[in-house]
Amino acid sequence: GSNWKASDKKSDLRRAKKMIEIAAKAGADAVKFQIFRAKHVYVSNAGQVNYLKKSGIKDSINDLFSHLEMDYDMIPKLANYCKKMKIMFMSTPFSVEDAKHIDPFVSIHKIASYEINHVKLLEFLSKTKKPIIISTGASTYEEIKFAKKILKQNKICFLQCTSKYPAPIESLNISTIPEIIKKFNVPGGLSDHSKDPIIAPLLAIGMGGTIIEKHFTLNKKLNGPDHKYALNPSELKEMIIAIRSADLAKGSRTKRIFEEEKELREFATRSIQAIKN
Repeated sequence: GSNWKASDKKSDLRRAKKMIEIAAKAGADAVKFQIFRAKHVYVSNAGQVNYLKKSGIKDSINDLFSHLEMDYDMIPKLANYCKKMKIMFMSTPFSVEDAKHIDPFVSIHKIASYEINHVKLLEFLSKTKKPIIISTGASTYEEIKFAKKILKQNKICFLQCTSKYPAPIESLNISTIPEIIKKFNVPGGLSDHSKDPIIAPLLAIGMGGTIIEKHFTLNKKLNGPDHKYALNPSELKEMIIAIRSADLAKGSRTKRIFEEEKELREFATRSIQAIKN
């Protein structure tokens, strides 16, 4: 999200690199930054959003997004630092212009929920022939189908998402993950905006999800719209450890006797036995 934003450019880069370090040490596969220009996202008189007011942010959405814009020259710096830290660099563009700057530095593209009907952006990303992950917050099956049709032959993964910040547990609707997988014949996953580090990610794994996306921060008390519901570094590590364990525990659908069971199977399972000649 926007949690890399500090103050001046030097501080922004320092904080972004620190977040990359934390994600890598926690065992994440990728770290993702949003790249946008306020003028490409909202009309000039878009106004305010209630959830931001509750976070103590009084700026208009235009002023806020202008403040949170990442300079394009940060992209190669962060991508190179990710290589150094051995973690995949990813980024979410909000316009074709953003995507053009991002494309040379990513192997997988990510589309935010509210861009699922952004035809020009979808068309551009489709032409890159790279895999695409799409969040589906506040979307219908028809809108998901529309996006898939534009993206054609690209490898696609749809993430169940609830576009609320934070998202209440009862609004997550994780049972849609197997439905999405079945209906669109693609991998599924979860973009989780809930505060809890464990419940939703593990349930998503159990439902067949293979990608989990989650906001994290250096400190939940920092100023900005995404800090309060994001995970702190220790929660991020806890979540990733739990996800890896859940993935191992899930196993396959095949019922079989494991090597670990054989000793007690032979020792303790009832069987017919001769007690005399």
